[in-house]
Amino acid sequence: MPDVLNPSGTVSVADLKKVADEAYEKHPGSCSHAVWHVIKRYAPEQPYRTANSLIAFMTGDKHWKEVPVSDLNERVNRGELIVGGLTDQPNGHVILVYPGTPKPSGGYAYTRKGKSLTMPARGMYPRAMSTSLGNWAGAKSKGDKTIWDAWASDEKFAQVKFWRYEPDTGK
Repeated sequence: MPDVLNPSGTVSVADLKKVADEAYEKHPGSCSHAVWHVIKRYAPEQPYRTANSLIAFMTGDKHWKEVPVSDLNERVNRGELIVGGLTDQPNGHVILVYPGTPKPSGGYAYTRKGKSLTMPARGMYPRAMSTSLGNWAGAKSKGDKTIWDAWASDEKFAQVKFWRYEPDTGK
């Protein structure tokens, strides 16, 4: 696979999944490194940025366009690179929207105050590739969890923004 996947900003869904799966395996403890691994395949000149820095960059860069949640699944299933994120202190969190059919959020086990619980479903969402330095079960996904699960809170998820990458096409 070439370093620059496609100058139009889209690739096959299979290639996007392959790069996302590589990122998940290579960077299990760093969301920003995992997302950067995928970004480099679309935009090799982009330097590494921590989650908070990446979110600030995407917010102001001409190549990153904010996209509503309602458009995510259609766009990612065309091979578009879409990153979601929320700033926080000391560390924000970024994810990659992962191709595939939407699925119910929740359904995974987690522990709170020594008690084993199962996260209830909160609706249907696109899938995510997400890694994390933390131990929250919802923040680790190789397409098996959703974009909602990384934050596991309607209040927090309402603050998450998503951007699609739109490279220069020379036109």
